Amino acid sequence: MCDLSFSTAEGPLASAGNTPLIEVTIVNYSTILVFAAHPDDEIQMAGTIAKLSAAGVRVVVCQFTDGCEGYPTPDLRDTIVELRKQEADACDRVLGIARRYHLDRPDMALVNDKETLLEVLRIVREVRPDAVFTHGPDDFHRDHRTTCDLSLEATWQAGQPVSSQRGEPWKTPHVFYYKGVQGRPADINYDVSEYYPKRVEALAEQISQHVLFNSTRDTMLAEAEMVKQAVAQGQKYYEQFWFTDRCHFTDFPPVTR
Repeated sequence: MCDLSFSTAEGPLASAGNTPLIEVTIVNYSTILVFAAHPDDEIQMAGTIAKLSAAGVRVVVCQFTDGCEGYPTPDLRDTIVELRKQEADACDRVLGIARRYHLDRPDMALVNDKETLLEVLRIVREVRPDAVFTHGPDDFHRDHRTTCDLSLEATWQAGQPVSSQRGEPWKTPHVFYYKGVQGRPADINYDVSEYYPKRVEALAEQISQHVLFNSTRDTMLAEAEMVKQAVAQGQKYYEQFWFTDRCHFTDFPPVTR
């Protein structure tokens, strides 16, 4: 179980010498559930995943699609799904992800239907997370928007006295967005400085996607080493999160200055 201190100071994802103004201890987590539309979406919060996992939090990822349209060159078309699974496994090892559910819906064809909703409901009840992290509603990609809708409703429905054959109801205490929010600043800037190199290392394992990044595995691993040096010299790296309308507290959180 990990005692999480979140910074509520506004700031960039990575900034030198930017000390958080306020830290808020929100809750002790033992398990979190991260929803990802595609293989590698969860890397947006990779530093947080690695940090929590290292602190003993069980991190579970639920990945909606199989990445079948993620082939950057025609020669990868027939092997991309298997490649993406291998890359996801490598990402899990780098970040310390305990389990990954593969729903294997077709890329660019994720739909909010009853079958998928109930499958996600079952997963929430099985995992019983202390917090859910998911996509926000502001995104051009249809799979990202659908992941937002499905994960929010399934998380809520999982706490209701319905579909009892799919497990005991579980009300997730907190739900956060980790991407896909526009028009308002982040509610939480979480200091992941020590673990930010893991984010780069996780990206380095997404070999089929390197052409999109205009990079290579070796280049990214070299960048991870540079980040480690920057952190040693005082550079700070933050990952950003937003409260959803289903994120609530039973009391005002304490503030330390």
